[in-house]
Amino acid sequence: MHLDDALKVIGEFGRYQKTRLLLLCGFAVVSAWHALNMVFVGAEPRFHCSTHDVNTTRFNFSQSQLQEMLIPAPADTQCYRLNPDEALPELVGNASDVNVTGIGRESCPAGYVFYTDQYDSTITSDFELVCDRKFWRSTSRSVFFAGRLVGAVIFGQLSDRFGRRPLFFVGVAMLVVAGGVASAAPSMLVFLPMYFLQGAAHTGAFLVSFTLSTELVGPKYRVIAGFVIQSFYSVGFMSLAGIAYFIRDWRYLEIAITAPAVLFVVYWWFLSESIRWLLSHNEEERARQVLTEAARINGREVPPELLKELQSDPAMKATRQYTVLDCVRTPAMAKLSLNVWFNWLVNALVYYGLSLNTENLAGSPYLNFCLAGAVEIPAYLLCIVLLNRVGRRLPLIVTMYLGGLACILSGVIPKHTEALQTATIVLAMVGKFGITASYGIIYLAAAEVFPTVVRNIGMGVSSMSARIGGILAPIILESASVLPVLPMLLFGSLSVLAATLAFLLPETAGRPLPQLLENVDIGRGCASSFCCGKSDKAEITVDNDIPLKDGKGKNGNSV
Repeated sequence: MHLDDALKVIGEFGRYQKTRLLLLCGFAVVSAWHALNMVFVGAEPRFHCSTHDVNTTRFNFSQSQLQEMLIPAPADTQCYRLNPDEALPELVGNASDVNVTGIGRESCPAGYVFYTDQYDSTITSDFELVCDRKFWRSTSRSVFFAGRLVGAVIFGQLSDRFGRRPLFFVGVAMLVVAGGVASAAPSMLVFLPMYFLQGAAHTGAFLVSFTLSTELVGPKYRVIAGFVIQSFYSVGFMSLAGIAYFIRDWRYLEIAITAPAVLFVVYWWFLSESIRWLLSHNEEERARQVLTEAARINGREVPPELLKELQSDPAMKATRQYTVLDCVRTPAMAKLSLNVWFNWLVNALVYYGLSLNTENLAGSPYLNFCLAGAVEIPAYLLCIVLLNRVGRRLPLIVTMYLGGLACILSGVIPKHTEALQTATIVLAMVGKFGITASYGIIYLAAAEVFPTVVRNIGMGVSSMSARIGGILAPIILESASVLPVLPMLLFGSLSVLAATLAFLLPETAGRPLPQLLENVDIGRGCASSFCCGKSDKAEITVDNDIPLKDGKGKNGNSV
C-alpha cells in the first residue's frame, strides 16, 4: 500500500491535518516578515551633507541658512556640498547672483543629515551607507539571499537525514538568536554575518514547515495545502507594512519581527514527525504512533494490517542513487532541466526585484509594499481555479508575459505628472500579480515534469536557482543609478524570455508523472501510463517529500 492510500483511510484532510496546517501557516507569516524586512531595515532615506563643521564666526548664519547656501538644490540625495571657504564669501549678500558652478565641491567631511519623514532610522542612516559606501546596501541584501541559498541546501539535506521536526526547531532557535544580535549590531561587520544567518534560518525553517504541510495531507488536497500556506505568507507580506509603519526604527523593527518566533516553542507538543520520513528511515513504531494519533483526531481507526502494508511499499525502500548529472544526462533531460531551472531563477529574480523596489515607487513606501503583498492572494486563488482546468503550461506562459510586459511599461513610462506616477505603480502591481502567479505555477509544473527518480534532485537545484535569482535582484536594482529604467527593463525582458522558453515545456495536467529518465520526451511530455507507470496519478502533484513551493523564499527541497 502506498502512503497516499493510507492517508485516505485515516482521513486526507481531517481535523488532524487542518490544525497542523494552521500552525505551520502561522510560521509562514513570521517567515515572510524576515524574508522581506530588508525593504524597511535597509531603506535609503533622503539625505544631504551635514554643515555642522562649518565655522561661521565671520558670518552670522544659522544651520538652515548654511544648508540653503552650501547644498545645491534639490537637496534630496546629495553626496557633496560647495566648498565653504570659497562659497560663503561669494554668497554673502548676493546669493542669487553668484554662479555656483564655478565654486569648488567637496565630499561630506562631517557626514550626512538624513530626513526622518519616512523612517526614523535604517541601517543606511545608522551606518551611513550612501555615496561611496552605497554598495553596502546591495551587498547586505545579496548576503541575506546567499544565506537563504545555504539554508535551503543545508536544512534540506539535514531534514532528510535527521527528520523534519528537529530541524524546524533548530531553524527557529537560529532565527531568534540571529535576529536578536542583528538588532543590536554596532557595525556592518557584525550585522552582515547575523543577516546571513537570519536568511539561512528563516528559509530552512520555512522549507521544513512547507514540506510538513504538504506531507500531512492526502493527494487530493496537496495543491490546496501548498497554496494555502503561500497565502499566509502573503498575509505576512502585507502585515509587515503595518508593523514597519508604526515601528520606524530598524532596531526595534528587527526585535518586533523576531520576538514572536519564541512562541513557536509550544509547537514542540503539537507537531509530529513526518510519517513519510519515519517510514523511509525504518521508524515503524513512531510511524504507527503518529498514524494512530492522526486517525483518532480525525475520528477514524487504523486497520491492524495498515503499517505492514506500508512497510512493504517499494517506494519506501532505497533505490539506486541518482545525482544531479542524471538531470542533464540525455538531450531531452538537459533541455527540460535547464529550461525549468532558468524559469525558477527568473521568477525569483523578478519576484524579489519587484518586492524590494516598492520603496522606489512614487507615493508611500508602506502603502506600495502592502499593495504588492495584497495582489499575491488573488494570484494564488487564480492558480487554484485554473491549474486543474486549463493546465500548467498555458497559465505559466500567459502570467509571465503579463508580468514581463507590465514591468517594461512601468519602467519606460515617464513620471512627470502624478497621473503617470500612479500608472507606473499600477503597472508594477500588475507585474507583481503576474510573476506571483507564474512563481506558484512553476513550482507545481517542475514537480510534475521531473521523473520520479530525480524529482528530489531536480527540485533542489531549482531552489538553488531561485536563490541565485534572489542574490542578483538587489544588484540589478542598483543599476538604476546608471539608468533609472534599466532594472524594470531587465526584469520585464527576462520574464518575456523565460515565458517564451516555457513553450518548450511539456503539459503535465491530466497525465501520469514520468518515472524514469527514459520516459521524458521534451516535445510531447509523457502522455501514456505505459511510458510513465500507472502508479503516479496526475492529480498527485508532489512525490514523497517534494514541496510545491518554497518560501518566497520560497524554498525548494534539498538536493
